[in-house]
Amino acid sequence: MENQSIEAQIASLKRSMADYMKSAHPNYTEKDIEKCVQILNEYNIQMANSQSEEDGMQIVKTTVLKLNELNENSGEDLIETGEREAIANIIITVGHNKGYNSEDEDITEEWREW
Repeated sequence: MENQSIEAQIASLKRSMADYMKSAHPNYTEKDIEKCVQILNEYNIQMANSQSEEDGMQIVKTTVLKLNELNENSGEDLIETGEREAIANIIITVGHNKGYNSEDEDITEEWREW
């Protein structure tokens, strides 16, 4: 997944969530998927515009807390194992691309509930 652009990773995550929703009928909706995508796109933009590692880590924290709330509001079905891996990879990769963390440093762990 590291070779894909962040936008492609987000699009792949969206497709995966939508496909699962059609087959398994979880507690989340299309609106929840769109909100997740919006949060990740905003994260990507905010990180691109960040000026320091301190600012970047605050953006990570805010993003993870938003995802926690979204997942909780969707019956904790939205972010399962596969989604957790994809979302964490997106957040970590964007941070790494800015030089704020290493590729193997899970910068979501401190705040992540999913």
